[in-house]
Order: sequence, then structure tokens, then C-alpha cells
Amino acid sequence: MAIKVKFNNPFSTKGNWYKGNIHTHTTDSDGELSPKEVISLYKNKGYDFLSITDHNKLTYSAKLKKEGLCLIPGEEINGGKSIIGTLFHIIALNIKKEIIIDKEKTTAQQIINKIRKEKGEVIIAHPYWSGLTFSDLYPLRNYLGIEIFNSDCLYSIGRGESSVHWDNLLAKDKQIFGFAVDDAHRYSDIKYRPMDMGKGWIMVKALNKNLIMDSIKKGLFYSSSGPLIKNLSIEKKIIKVETSPVSSITFVSFPTKGKRLTASLINQAEYKIKGDEKYIRIRCTDKFGKKAWTNPLFIG
Repeated sequence: MAIKVKFNNPFSTKGNWYKGNIHTHTTDSDGELSPKEVISLYKNKGYDFLSITDHNKLTYSAKLKKEGLCLIPGEEINGGKSIIGTLFHIIALNIKKEIIIDKEKTTAQQIINKIRKEKGEVIIAHPYWSGLTFSDLYPLRNYLGIEIFNSDCLYSIGRGESSVHWDNLLAKDKQIFGFAVDDAHRYSDIKYRPMDMGKGWIMVKALNKNLIMDSIKKGLFYSSSGPLIKNLSIEKKIIKVETSPVSSITFVSFPTKGKRLTASLINQAEYKIKGDEKYIRIRCTDKFGKKAWTNPLFIG
């Protein structure tokens, strides 16, 4: 029986790789540095694009665009109550104007609908930090994905990874992407806490910088907090992945399925698709615990 795989593979797509962060804060909300200073920091660290997503504020202007970094207009919108009473934090990307809501009366889905009406794209921020459950997330519609790694949430209270939320949704046929972000507020190290900036990013394959957002919408990216994914191919039911040196490569799949390879040093791995996995995503972990994540392959 033929096995169908649904996956936009960035490694087999023409274009260039662009590094970027899509969740960042400035003094326009609760960040430590001004928009100009934040842009300069990311530019000097070799980033190609950035979205400043201040809380309930669109920090974006023609003047900022001249600072030499590709900017994607963004906003982090707080509103809509979870089952336990916490607020959703929802990232609006590539919006044309500021999204204004009444956070006490607007549901998460209504926020998503407002963003989509403005032709923006939606990412659910830090589900683990926000205390969101599967029951909060599963009913939502028309969003690109969720943050699976958030450095601010990790360094502030240790709730930075939301991969379990991702797997629960994927297992129930939600075909969504996973994003690694900084959510940067702090831009210098302090005692017992590293700075947020430069710890989580996405690598996007696009023909040029003007098409980065189009590639993000198609899933033509992978996420990382350290390791590189150098290549991924699928041929005759065999998935092959090549990485920078890591200590484990895991093919994460539907419950009880998948495969993990662990060694002191490994930089490639293979997995044979059986056909009943529903989805397969790849996680690479280096000796320091830093990770990289592909988007899911959906198995028909």
C-alpha cells in the first residue's frame, strides 16, 4: 500500500536560509531596551529578520525599518480566559494595524478571528507558561501553530517547553507548526539568570527576505535553541536527517511509536516509515541539552 506523506520540506526547496526571532519585547511594553537598541542587538548577532511583539502594542514604523533588519509587524495580545483562569497570550504576525480588544470580554478564538480578519497570522504563545491545557487549545481554529520553546519562560520560571502540548494536538489531527522564540525582555545576564535574547529562533528557507513570511506560512522552517539541521530527505519510505554534532536524534510520533538514537556523538539518523504513525517530527538534542525541531510530517 502506498504511503502518502504531507510535508513542505525546506531542505528540498530553492532559496536561502534566514535566521529570525518572532517574539520580542521593547520599552514600548515591558522590555529593557528601546526598539532601536533591540533591532541593533539582533542585527549584530547575525539575525536576518525580527518581529517586535510588544504587549497589546504594534511597535513598527518606516523609521525602524531603516535600521537594517527585515522587520515583520507584530503584537502580543493578552486576553481570553483559560479553563484555570489564566489569560491566553496570542502572537499576531504581519498585521497592518494594531489589534485592540477588551481582554475581559474577548475569547481566544475571537482574538484569532480579529487577527485573521486583518490578514495576520496567529501563533499561540508559551502554552506551558500560560497554564493552557489540551481542552483550551484543541477547540481553537485558524492558527499557524504554538511556541514549543520560549527562552524567557524557561529562564524565568522553568516552563519554557511546550512539546507535550504540540504532540497532544498533533495526535488529534491538528496540523500545526512548532516555533522556538526568545520572548526577549532581558538583554543582559544577571545572577542565576541568563539573558533571554538569542536563545530560540527559527531558520526559514525563502527565495528572498520579502518572502520570509510566505515561507513561514508554508512551514518552510525549522526551530532551534542550538543545533543545526543540515538536511532532511524522504526516499522510498526512509526519512534521513543530518545535523551538527548532537547526542540524540528522536523521531517523535503518535503514542507508542517513533524511534530514538542516542550516542556520545551522532550527526545523522534514519527512520523507516511504517504507515500508521499519523505524524513524525524530529528532535535533535546536543550534549548541553540544546535542541532543534523539525515541523511534522503527516502520514496518510
